[in-house]
Parts: sequence; structure tokens; C-alpha cells
Amino acid sequence: MLDSASLLKLLALLGLAAAVAILGRRMLLPRRYPGIPYNTASAGRISGDLPDLMPVYRATNEVTRAIADITTRKLGTPIAQLLFPSVRRPLIVVDDPREVEDIVVRRNKQFDRAPTFVGMFKPMFPTATISQFTTPALRAQKRLWADVMSTEFLRRVAAPNIHRSASELVELWRLKASTVHRDRPFDVHEDFKDATLDVIWTTVVGDNPGATRYSIQRLQSQLAGKEAADLTPPDGHCIKEQVAYINDAIARADSSVIPPLALKLQTYTARYRKFRRTVNGEMRRAMQKAAGRFHSLEVGRLEDEAIDRCAMDLVLRRQILQAKKAGVTPSDPTRDQTMLDEMFVLLVAGHDSTANTLCWFLRIMELYPAVQDELRAVLRAAFPGPAPPSAAEIVQADVPYLDAACEETFRLSCTATCSLRQALVDTHVLGCPVPKGAELLLIYCVDRAPPPVDEALRSDTSRASAEKLGDGLQGAPGRDLGTFQPRRWLVRDEQTGKEVFNAYAVPSLTFGGGYRGCFGRKLAVMELRIMVVLLILSFEFLPLPEDLRGMSAHEKVFREPDFPA
Repeated sequence: MLDSASLLKLLALLGLAAAVAILGRRMLLPRRYPGIPYNTASAGRISGDLPDLMPVYRATNEVTRAIADITTRKLGTPIAQLLFPSVRRPLIVVDDPREVEDIVVRRNKQFDRAPTFVGMFKPMFPTATISQFTTPALRAQKRLWADVMSTEFLRRVAAPNIHRSASELVELWRLKASTVHRDRPFDVHEDFKDATLDVIWTTVVGDNPGATRYSIQRLQSQLAGKEAADLTPPDGHCIKEQVAYINDAIARADSSVIPPLALKLQTYTARYRKFRRTVNGEMRRAMQKAAGRFHSLEVGRLEDEAIDRCAMDLVLRRQILQAKKAGVTPSDPTRDQTMLDEMFVLLVAGHDSTANTLCWFLRIMELYPAVQDELRAVLRAAFPGPAPPSAAEIVQADVPYLDAACEETFRLSCTATCSLRQALVDTHVLGCPVPKGAELLLIYCVDRAPPPVDEALRSDTSRASAEKLGDGLQGAPGRDLGTFQPRRWLVRDEQTGKEVFNAYAVPSLTFGGGYRGCFGRKLAVMELRIMVVLLILSFEFLPLPEDLRGMSAHEKVFREPDFPA
């Protein structure tokens, strides 16, 4: 038997062990930010919210919506925490369109790109603007590329490329609909990828990959009983394979446990080296050709913007012009990795996002035939024909219902679902304290009514914006956000009595906003506008079979419809 002294020692050791176990468990429990709602059950388990998140993600295939479903939407609050094991700090989820818009547009001194976001893209595109925090170097780089997205440049250079690509797409679909796919639906996603690849590559680099034209020629050969192998793919056709690879690589990494590490490891593979070698080679050949042309020109001729045929031309011409004015030898652009990275990010993002948005547009037209009929009637009145309208006619026309239909497509498709920001200072969001260094997941989808918020909890800039522009979410434009209603964006002009487009009807978050918003927004809007006009005037999109209907989606780099037919 134990004497009293030994028993006391044993009890002391057991008590110490219990205390260590309790303390150790508490150290392993998720960390939490005070004053921000969270799931109490998740706070009491080492794995945090992850056991709740994974089943919802597997059921929906949309990680952003799954996060919102188990945090803000489960708790009924516009802001909440996603809890992780203690090795990682919580992620603050903001699911209120007005507050998200305020953060990205008006609070750039308080929030910047989050390290998690930068880490996703830096391994593959280390010098692109998407992979950088806001610094003087970034501002200088953005200024260099700013005029690439000016209205005048896009109308002169991009619009004709978009119109040509859309016209080729119409030709391809007429051929498909009258032959191999007569009276049967077909997948349009690859066709849209080809068309948008032609647009973005030609606009950025100058050479047309010819992806859609090649598809037309292959189908014509097939109908003529010839072997497709007899056709020689265009020079730029290899770019399509490389773009598909990089999109898939980013999507796979994004669904991994540690996305930045997965992407970093991908850069050591032979497949990644092939991608870099192929794409850089194509771009460098185009650079050398353009640089040779500009080097032979005098300063006066180099000041003429009309000689720019693509975005690369504009940037190269200005660099060579500056060098000649300074009396120095221009640097070799083919060794400028910053320029190569920037061009390739424009290519990848501008190609995949627009292709998915166009898929959503067709899906919506099939689900809302009355809206499709009204849009077609409006377009026929605006462009009576008989020939299809030109690119200049489409971009210059004042057609409020067309603007509304495009904006509503961007809103309901929610192709880009979210963004990550980091607090640069101690601040508040919706009345909750947000410490410096905290990362925020900003939900961009505006497809449901947000929970009510006490106006006093909003920031001064948010309240001032609502006083100036109104809060459409509380009025008629904010009703039935899960449905497609272009007229929510139209108002009656009190002076003329005509309908006009109101860009501020509800928050527009597809492209983010502010200084770190999507660089290619104007190009994407123009591309959707021209494509919509030519497609709606050329085809009637009939309802799909029951098994292909609906708005279900899956999220990769961008949000894609499950059945893009």
C-alpha cells in the first residue's frame, strides 16, 4: 500500500499530467479573433471548421460558397470567422456586398492583397502585378500598362479582333447546327475558349492563333470525308495546350492543402518547363519582330499611337521611344521577365474568365426565354441590318437594355467568386475589430439578400457612398437577386423620360474594384457586349433537355457551369 506521502506525490503527478494535457489541448484549439462571430462548436475541436467545410465542398464543388455556407450564412451574420487548426490564424469572411465594395474601392490604405493570394501566383508569375503587394514599383508597372486598357486603345485595337472572333464563332455554330449537331445540344465551352483565346492573344501579342478558324476547317474536312490529320494546325495552336495546362495546374493547387507550396513544386516539373519554354518562345518571337520594326523608326514616327497593333506594341514602342529621346540603347525586351509575366497573366485571366462568362450567358438565355426575346427585339431595333453591325457600331451604340443584360450576366454568373485582402492596420469592419495582419475573404457573389446591418456599424465611406448613390439592395433592384432581371439596372431619366442604364443599381463586384481591381475589366465588358450582340442576332437559344438545365456550377480558378451546352 502507498503511504500518505507517496499517495500525495502520485496525485500531484496525475494533476500535473492532467493540467499539461488540458493546456496542450487548449494550445491546439483554433485561434480566434475577439469580437467576430464564429461557430462555437468548431472552436471546441482541434480541426476547427474543416470537418463542416469538407462535406459541403464535396456536395457543391464550390469552395467559396461552401465557406460562406458554414460561416456567415449558417450564423446569419454578414461577417464571421473560418476557424483552422491552431497553426493558422482564422480567416475573416465578409459576405455583405456593400461592405466588400467599400473595402476594395475606398479603403486601399487599410487593406492590400493578402499574402495567401500573392503566394498563389508568385511561384509561376513572380514579377506580374497580380503577384505583388502595393508598392512604388507596382505603381510604376501599372502606369506602364495603363493605356493598354484605355477606351480609345480598346476600340481601335481590341474591338475589331473581338468582332472577327465572334463572326468566326457564328460561322462555326451555323456549320455545327446544320450538320453534325442538327436539333441536338452541343458543348460550347471549348468553342468559347478558342474564340476568347483568339481575342486575347491577338490583342496582347498581335498574332492570331487561329483556333476558331482551325475548328471550322477541321469540321469542313470531316464533312468532306477527309482525315483531320491532313490539316496543319496554325502556328499559335500550341498556345491553347499551354493555357489549358496552366489553368489546370492552378486549379489543382488551389484545391490542395497548401496551394502556394503545390504551385512552387509544379514549377520544378518538366511539364512546367515546357510551358515556359513554349509560351516565352512565342512571345519573344513576337517581341523581336515588333522591336525590329520600332528600332527603324524616327522619334516623330514613334510618337504616333496609330502604329500600335496590340498591347505589346504599345508598351515596347514607348520604351524604345523613351530610350531614343534619352540617347541610350534600348534594352532587349525579350529578356524583360516582368513584361513576359504581365502578358501571360493577361492571356490566362482574359481567356478563361471570359469564356466562362459567355457560357453562363448562354445558360441564362436558355433558362429565361422571355428575356432572350426582349433582348433580341431591342438589338434588332438598334441594329436593323440587314448586315450584322460592325464593331464600331456595337461599341458606340447607346442601348441601355444591352448594358443591363451584360451587367446582369456578370452579376449572376459570379465567375470570380472572391478575393483575399490583408489588414494593413488595426481597423473595424461592420463594427467588428479587425487586427493588423488579419486576412479577409471578400465574397463577390451578389445573388442573395444579405443579412440586415445596422447602418451605424458601417464605415464612414460606406455610408457616404449610399447617401450619394443610394442603396439599391434595399430597393427594387435588390429584390429576387437569385434571378436574371436586366431591368433592375434600368431607371427612367426624369428630364428625357427615356430608360437609361444605372451602373450603381446594386454593387457590381465581378471585377473587384479600386486600385487592385481586375486590370482587364474594360476589355471583358467590350468582349461580352460584342459577342452578345452577334450571337443573339444570329441564333435563338432553345431550352435544353431537363438533365442539362439549371445553374449548378463547379469552382476552379473561375466558377464554371456544370453543363455548358
